[in-house]
Amino acid sequence: MFSPSRRPALAASTLLAALIALLPSACTRAVGPPDAASGGVTTGVGTAPGPPAPTDVPTEVPPEAWAAERERAVTGLLRVRAETVQRGDRAQWLAPLAGASDDTLRAGQSAVFDRMSAMGVGAVRLVAARETTAPVPAAPGAEVEWDVRASLTYRLRGFDSKPRSFDLDLTFKAGPAAPTRLVLTASAPSGRPQPWDLPGLVVRRSTNALVLAVGTRTRVDEVARRARTAAARVAAVWGSARPAVWVAPATDADAARLLGRATADLGGVAAATDGPLTPGERAGADRIVLVPGAWTALRPAGRDVVMTHELTHVTVRSATTRAVPVWLSEGFAELVAYASIHLPESAIVAPALERVRAGGLPHALPADADFEPGTRTLPAAYGLSLLALRTLADAHGTHAVVRLYRAAAGGLDVPTSRLDDREAAVDAALRQQVGSTRADLVADWRQRIRALLR
Repeated sequence: MFSPSRRPALAASTLLAALIALLPSACTRAVGPPDAASGGVTTGVGTAPGPPAPTDVPTEVPPEAWAAERERAVTGLLRVRAETVQRGDRAQWLAPLAGASDDTLRAGQSAVFDRMSAMGVGAVRLVAARETTAPVPAAPGAEVEWDVRASLTYRLRGFDSKPRSFDLDLTFKAGPAAPTRLVLTASAPSGRPQPWDLPGLVVRRSTNALVLAVGTRTRVDEVARRARTAAARVAAVWGSARPAVWVAPATDADAARLLGRATADLGGVAAATDGPLTPGERAGADRIVLVPGAWTALRPAGRDVVMTHELTHVTVRSATTRAVPVWLSEGFAELVAYASIHLPESAIVAPALERVRAGGLPHALPADADFEPGTRTLPAAYGLSLLALRTLADAHGTHAVVRLYRAAAGGLDVPTSRLDDREAAVDAALRQQVGSTRADLVADWRQRIRALLR
């Protein structure tokens, strides 16, 4: 769900202006004119003007005066800390917290390190570190705090072939006289958390799955078992299955945060595939997030269907480089997911048939907009797409459908003026791989729907 084969992700960061201290103006003691009563004549010894008073020395250092030192210190500390994850050096990871007074922070960071280690987090790289709040002016010997947003990337050993990014909001403490004596006083995910941020995370690793689940051992075992089933079913159709990362949080709210979505957008969604995509490249850092509310409401066979569907997306995304229409990506995932399910076709696509009865036979394949979360057309769009792919498979064979998909998604020289013309790529693949046309497909598809309505 929500997983057309090639969808990008997003990220952002904010810069705030630094405070600038105002230095007190310098002043000296002035000497007035001669006493007017003396007529301008000074009698006796008199008072000679003394030397001017020294200029007042600033008592505070403005933040911009040591901005470069702060930047170097923060960047150096973050790079060292990233390396400690790769080395498994817990002591060095916790070293920047030595001067922090918050025991909760220390315990939390220790747990994060343990979860990252168990997950196999590696290749952590600092991309950027930007101050979001500058320190206030400080006396040279004083210590002050400021905020930094750090952008980093990482890979999961044995599963990721591409880096995945994450952001942290950090608070540091140091002083102008010793900017390298940094203390980390706060750390939290900026925006989307990562699985290692989930308290109670259990890690289960196998050759074809990395299960990251919160819950009982029974729940972890179930996800691992169904991941194996999904891998076998995807490989039976596509030829192979991508080793996948499965994340099973405890709540729908956690699932929404992991996916960068609003909880309301996940109504009725049991799982979603998420990962970075670069145009013209294969995906290599996908995550399949199970949404517990809808997930637990499914029957066992339904859970297998959902996991097979999502693993199809992950496998296809890792083997293709061109975006395809959503009806093709979702229809193919449904085709694979239901291949081993013995249910009447009319039952599987019941929402689609209900919509056709209300609005008449469709004249075109579902549009991308029909798959938007929260739309009334969403359930019907999945069923109609499945029927289109089954129509192709029945006429030309499942292997021909796989060839068509591979061609449309990047393995074919498509004679179109626009590289992003996804429908034209499908039309070319239909002609070259199965010897058919869109008009033939739509006509046969409409006939299949008509037969199911009887």
